[in-house]
Amino acid sequence: MNDSAIRFDGQVIIVTGAGSNPGLGRSYAHCLAARGASVVVNDLGVGPDGRSVTASRAEAVAAEIRAAGGIAVADTNTVATREGALAVVQTALDAFGRVDGLVNNAGVLEYTLFEKLTTTDIEKMVSSHVMGTIWMCRAVWPHMAAAGKGRIVNTVSGSVIGAKYSTVYGASKAAIFGFTRNLAIEADALGIKVNSILPSAATVAWLTFSDDKTKPDQQVLQAHSPDHVAPALAFLVHEAVPFNGRCLGMNGTNVYEVGLWRSKGVTGGDWTPEKIRERLGEISNRANVDILGDPFDGQAGYTLQPRDYPE
Repeated sequence: MNDSAIRFDGQVIIVTGAGSNPGLGRSYAHCLAARGASVVVNDLGVGPDGRSVTASRAEAVAAEIRAAGGIAVADTNTVATREGALAVVQTALDAFGRVDGLVNNAGVLEYTLFEKLTTTDIEKMVSSHVMGTIWMCRAVWPHMAAAGKGRIVNTVSGSVIGAKYSTVYGASKAAIFGFTRNLAIEADALGIKVNSILPSAATVAWLTFSDDKTKPDQQVLQAHSPDHVAPALAFLVHEAVPFNGRCLGMNGTNVYEVGLWRSKGVTGGDWTPEKIRERLGEISNRANVDILGDPFDGQAGYTLQPRDYPE
């Protein structure tokens, strides 16, 4: 890779869930616009738990970008339905005539015990995170495929590996992690790259769900500003990103990659439950593991043939 600046001049990028302040989507939108992108600022205008309906903030963020000399339009459609996702993409097409990048950042969450989650809480988390990501990818897919290029970045979370009070939220993010890796395999042949980002930042959601004892002070807020995550997002959504199906994490000071691993295991025959119990220490030994860094090696799916189904 060369040392030229990462710019997005002439590129149109949709950022969903970009209306919160402080918020990752807002920081992404500002960063991309400052580097030349025309940005579609999507936000439904609800609180981080999906309950506190407010006046839409998408236009406020778009106005901030324009005031700073950038190019942006607002969109207030939901990403949680097929029709809503298509409408978001149509906003980009109507305003700019194309779509080059998609940042799937929108989603609501509710931190509580599994048994305390309401049916509505569960449905909103799954529909906004999982289905929102899927529907938005489906909506941009034909445009990117026709152009032979495009960049998609989906949002996952540390809750993928487990976090307190995050059963359905974590499950939704794990689904997105798997979706990203699988979609990347199909995307590669089309010139599209699909990666994910695992951000950690002091957002409205963090502030909303922090109790008085854990609420961050100003120093912590600054150290974990969403603005610190934006460079990693900009790299992932740029045309020069060199990989597909991977995940970068960013916590403000540390950039890292998140992948999968498996133990070397134990090869044998005539396995019984008792033998597995006896050799569990060897089976689960983490001292020497195989890193499964990308989705393109050794995938059984390559031996299968896709099927065509009627609409």
